[in-house]
Amino acid sequence: MDIYGERINAARDLMRRQSFDYLLIGPSANMYYFSGLNTSPDERLQLLIIPASAEKHPAALLPEMYLQKAKEVIASTYSLHAWPDNADPFAMAGDLIGNNGRMRILIDDTMRSDHLIGLGKALGEAEFEPASLVVSSLRAYKDNSEVELMREAGRAADRVMEKVREEVKPGMSESELSLLIEIEYRQQADDISFKPIVASGPHAAQPHHSTGSRRFEVGDLIVVDCGALYRGYCSDITRTFCLGKADPEMKKVYSVVQEANAAAFRALEERGSLSGEELDAAARLVITEAGYGQYFIHRTGHGIGLEVHEEPYIVEGNREPLRQGNAFTIEPGIYLPGRFGVRIEDVAVITGAGPERLTSYERGLIEL
Repeated sequence: MDIYGERINAARDLMRRQSFDYLLIGPSANMYYFSGLNTSPDERLQLLIIPASAEKHPAALLPEMYLQKAKEVIASTYSLHAWPDNADPFAMAGDLIGNNGRMRILIDDTMRSDHLIGLGKALGEAEFEPASLVVSSLRAYKDNSEVELMREAGRAADRVMEKVREEVKPGMSESELSLLIEIEYRQQADDISFKPIVASGPHAAQPHHSTGSRRFEVGDLIVVDCGALYRGYCSDITRTFCLGKADPEMKKVYSVVQEANAAAFRALEERGSLSGEELDAAARLVITEAGYGQYFIHRTGHGIGLEVHEEPYIVEGNREPLRQGNAFTIEPGIYLPGRFGVRIEDVAVITGAGPERLTSYERGLIEL
């Protein structure tokens, strides 16, 4: 059985345990996970239909324009049903699924609302729940082949950071560096995994600053947050550079963030099994004890894989143990409003041999 068949069967097992009848997947990372098919979401309904019953065959309902691609990618796993632009795809979905009273249906979390409404009308008394109730736990586990793809995405991120180090200079704008990063990732991997964040000077105190036209000045701290997309899998890395010499407080803040990043990874190594909440606390304690706790204003990390943000989340309140196969970021930061910010982010994965960093670019303060 191929990997997609195995994933479908794993989802079916969980669906039956939770008394769900169908899993409906739209164009998303979930579609790629269960089929290898990668399409763009638009107004046309695209649907993978996975029944809980092993006696029913999975089906794909797609616009005719995707039929040839689907034949090449998923025909061995799904029965294919194409619809022309003058047809009613919701009625076709209703025919494929049936209208059997109060079915319990899992639907892709990112399904367009107009598609959800159309399916609701076609399926009568169906009860909808988010697909993440089943899919998140499956995707949170990365097998060896997935980890290897993420290693390569991490290597690409390390190479791009070296290019950033070579190219940053006074007078360059945030947007100019962002464009350089995008071009470099398309040479080093397949694409960017998300729009790069380049935040300089006082902008660096905003964790998700919208990259703009500000030009770099000597004395700036420059936060660079970016990642590669490689064969569907993401990396995510942040480094903070100083253009010129850092002042004493910059050096102190940088040292605290660097130690918080290291402390979180040490906790993984030393404790073997801990929860997302406990890993968050390991990083947060270092920053709090240094007197900057109020300036660490986001969680310590997030899961990563086919999407940049997915489960498990490294945050207070997540008491689920981190397990082998989980991949996630470790990204403590300190942000002093109106002045500067520092963040150091790496991707880690828990393997059979223990935790492993998938990004390894230099973490010490780099003065350019």
